[in-house]
Amino acid sequence: MSEMLGNQYFLSRNFSKAKEAYEKVLSSEPQNDFVKKRLIICYTQTGEINKAFELFYEIVKNNIDLITNTDLVADDCPCPELISKYGNVKPTEECSHDAKLMLGMLWLYCNSQVSLEFFNNLSSEEKSDERIVEVRNIIKEKINQNEKHYS
Repeated sequence: MSEMLGNQYFLSRNFSKAKEAYEKVLSSEPQNDFVKKRLIICYTQTGEINKAFELFYEIVKNNIDLITNTDLVADDCPCPELISKYGNVKPTEECSHDAKLMLGMLWLYCNSQVSLEFFNNLSSEEKSDERIVEVRNIIKEKINQNEKHYS
């Protein structure tokens, strides 16, 4: 029931309410990757970037395809509209660490290459956080695999 309610809130872009519903689902179904994917987006929009990154890191580390294979239309993914809401921010532009981290996460749903650019930039300024470097390396490896597959 909570997942359906969360989906309704998510579809109407009420990320705060969707987050509450999805957190209830995740507490009873900790392996629900669909809910985790959506919670990442909810957390980025409720200012909980660290919580978003915790889930993002877990998914990317275990199975990056869960995010990179997102069907933007079928999954009603709001990432393109959320990214455009923040303007056309480039990975090398001056913006906060949290903004770069949020955009790096959101871009992975849409475009791995742009996401990689954000994580490259973050890893050069955030050498203390090994998780950022690890995410960057996983994304880079995924892009290389795709290039080999399609060449």
